[in-house]
Amino acid sequence: MLELKIGNALNFWVKTEKGYDLTRGEGGGKPMKTSKEDIFFLPKRSALVIVDMQNYFVSDDCGPGRCGTEMVPAMIETVKACRQAGMPVVWLNMGFNKGDYKTIPPSYLDVSHKRDGVPFGESIGKLADGTDKGGKLARGSWNADLYGPLKPLAEEGIKAGTDVLLWKTRFSGLTGHQPLNVWLTENEITTTFFCGTATDNCVYSTFVDAYYLGYDCILVKDLCATHRPDYVAQTIFSAAEMRGWRSESESLRAALE
Repeated sequence: MLELKIGNALNFWVKTEKGYDLTRGEGGGKPMKTSKEDIFFLPKRSALVIVDMQNYFVSDDCGPGRCGTEMVPAMIETVKACRQAGMPVVWLNMGFNKGDYKTIPPSYLDVSHKRDGVPFGESIGKLADGTDKGGKLARGSWNADLYGPLKPLAEEGIKAGTDVLLWKTRFSGLTGHQPLNVWLTENEITTTFFCGTATDNCVYSTFVDAYYLGYDCILVKDLCATHRPDYVAQTIFSAAEMRGWRSESESLRAALE
């Protein structure tokens, strides 16, 4: 069987007629179907990065234009499959401490204000039962918490050591001095699976920055959501395939069995 080694002595893929081996020579990779070639990956060298599945972006209680509730059941099953296979799960949330507000650039402030007219950190009101939603994407607030059943799911994994919660202060979790790249590097992660909301903003910007940093990138299509028209999502899926692979959560779960 012909093999093509792509990379250098320490960091390489092997392409064969079966697909792409992403194990960097370790072998024993799990085979997974994608929209292109099959890939072979090691769960211990991979991570599922779940982007911005927070009340502010998902819950209808935070206003129109929210999305992602329909994919929560499949996301829960995928998280459980990752844990069972020894593949880390990263909950990547957007949130700010008081000191962060001083460094947010005008471009971010403008986009945020256009969304709902509320600056980062200022109150977005209360729920019908009187619960304070808190300051917009302020860490520790209700709106910055993970959505619904995802919160106890993440807490369970964090306690068990299978999951980690990381914060970002930009749409991409890999731009500037943010913790995700440090965590991936220190845990020797080379292959990254991305999902969450919104497909065309925080998910894709983190995906593409991961590509530029040299990670293997797979977009889990059915675990991505956006409130934009369908052609926007389709454009992102096409762009993702140019930089990595696109797959489905069912394929990932099957590979991890």
